[in-house]
Order: sequence, then structure tokens, then C-alpha cells
Amino acid sequence: MKQIYLAVLCALSPLYIFSQNTLTGTITDADTSYPLEQVSVYFPQLQNGTITDENGNFTLKNLPEGNYKLVVSYLGYETHSVSYQINSGSNVFDYQMVASAIEMDEVVLSTPFHKLERENVMKVEQKSIAELKSEGAMTLADGITRIPGVSSVSTGVGIGKPVIRGLSFNRVLVYTQGVRLENQQFGGEHGLGLNDAGISSIEVIKGPASLLYGSDALGGVLYLNPEDFELSGKTSGDVNLNYFTNTLGYGTNAGFKTSGDKFKFLVRGAIASNADYETGDGTSVTNSRFKESDIKTGFAYQASKFKTELRYNYNKSELGIPEEIGVQNNDRDPLLPYQEIFTHIPELQEQFVLQKFES
Repeated sequence: MKQIYLAVLCALSPLYIFSQNTLTGTITDADTSYPLEQVSVYFPQLQNGTITDENGNFTLKNLPEGNYKLVVSYLGYETHSVSYQINSGSNVFDYQMVASAIEMDEVVLSTPFHKLERENVMKVEQKSIAELKSEGAMTLADGITRIPGVSSVSTGVGIGKPVIRGLSFNRVLVYTQGVRLENQQFGGEHGLGLNDAGISSIEVIKGPASLLYGSDALGGVLYLNPEDFELSGKTSGDVNLNYFTNTLGYGTNAGFKTSGDKFKFLVRGAIASNADYETGDGTSVTNSRFKESDIKTGFAYQASKFKTELRYNYNKSELGIPEEIGVQNNDRDPLLPYQEIFTHIPELQEQFVLQKFES
């Protein structure tokens, strides 16, 4: 057995002892040659990026050799997308950005395309959670109805099933953290079982592109992108609180994340509590109350030849199922009938780069 362990260590050791591949450069304004601060420099395929400092300089470490798509973006300037060859050792990329009055391109990160929208023949609708919250979305199921072409079949406020192009149940696929989620495909009272805290954006894949995910994605695919790790060398935290008058409900979440050159960590916890939904005439929808607890955490390690990412999501939901107008009060504990659902979503991704490749 010891010989086997030694053989494995010897096989993997080159991944760690090879010279570190880095990319450095300076981003400036094409007209003035002034350095630009806070410019995003990102490799979508590697999910590795950074921003420029006050002198327009940036540094990316632990990059694998090969040819990858590099995207440079900054508000008010044209987004630049180019294939870049990373060689062993130090690499340099300097670029002068051209000002633009209108900049509408975005990078679709979760789909197989990893391209700017203008380069992608498949249309993908994308909305950030921040946008949906600003439009008054109470839950994740409620928020997706703000996306064009998407609606929801709901049983009360807390239970919602996505409907894309008029199709739902086992004709719509939901992915979160890269994991196929089966919760919502069954009965009418089966919702997503997810909280919007710790989700950065939602993408809806419709049309022929959805069939890349199989025949049961005939209606479309709902792709939930998890919160990104912090940039290398940075640590951050935040607390958010929402209040909803129609349910006398609140939702709060707090998160912390930190990243070094190789190790990254994040954690976010959320709780929500809502009484029965009050209609316009002052009548409450009996047993539409719901409570929810959620925690999402992630750990990542990235070297030049190896990358691993581990995420875990735990969600507990207590959902009342409305049947008729009855009890009128502001209690938060669900009445019969109700659901108590526990959802566990683990995800592990590992990537080895053994040789150069062309994309």
C-alpha cells in the first residue's frame, strides 16, 4: 500500500513543482494613455480573474499553459475579447481600452459557451439577483418571473415552479452549483427548495441550445450561478436585510469570503420568516406563511496545473399549503397541511491540466 501512495505522489508532484505561470500587464485609456483602475481582466474558462490597481496594473498567478479566451471589461469602454496563449513562466498583456457611450456585452460564464453575447449564436437571458431584488422579488421562485419568457406555477408565496415557454415540471431543468436539481419536477407543491442568498445570477437557456442538456430540457434550462469567490489577496463581508409589508416578512443574510494566491473560502447564511400573504382587500391567504434557513459555503484551491472547488448548500424550509380562506392572524408557524423540507447539495469539481491544448 505504501508503494501505491508513493507512486501517486510521484505522479502528481510535477503539478506542484513546475514553475508558476503568471500574467501581468497594464490597462490604459486609448485616447489619453492614462491608467484605468478597477478594470476586470478575466479568463472565463479558468474562472480566474482580477482587477487593475490605481496604476492600471494587474497580476494573475497559477495559470495553466494553453490557449484561453481573455476578456477585458470596464464600464464606459468597449469589452475586449481575445484568445491568449499562456506560456511557461512570465507572460505580459498590455491593452488600451476604447471608450464607448453604450456597452451592452456580458460574459455568460455558466453555459458551455464562455463567450460574449455578441459572439454567442445562442441567446441566453441573464439577470443578477441584485436586479431581481430591486424589482421587489420576495423569493427566488418569485424573482424568476421577472425574466422575459419565464413564469411560475405557485401554491402560496413560498412555493413556485418555473415555467419556460409554457412548459414546466419534467420539461424544465434546473441547475445550481453545476448540479442538476430534481426538486421541482414532481408534484404541484414541490418548489425549488433554494434560497436566493449566495446566488449571483440566473440564466435562462431557451430554444435549440437547451437540448444540449437532454430531451427533458425541452422547455428550457434555468441555470443558477453561485456567488463568486473573492479576488486574490482580498477579504470582504456583508450583511443584507429585506422587509416585505404584504407578509410582514423579513429576510436577512450575511456572508464572508477571503482569498489568497491559491486558497479561497466563502460562507453565507440566510434566514427568512413570513406570515400569511395579505391581499388588496385586507384578507390574508390562510397558511401561505413560510419559514426558511439556508447556508452556503465553498472552498477552492488553484495551482497552475490543478484546480479543485468544493461547495455545499443546506436548506431547511417550512412551507404552508393554502387550501381555503380561514384563520386570519399573523402567526408564522405553518398550519396543516404543510411541508418541512431539508435539501443538501454538495458539489466537487476538479481539473487537471496535463498538457497544452487549443480551445
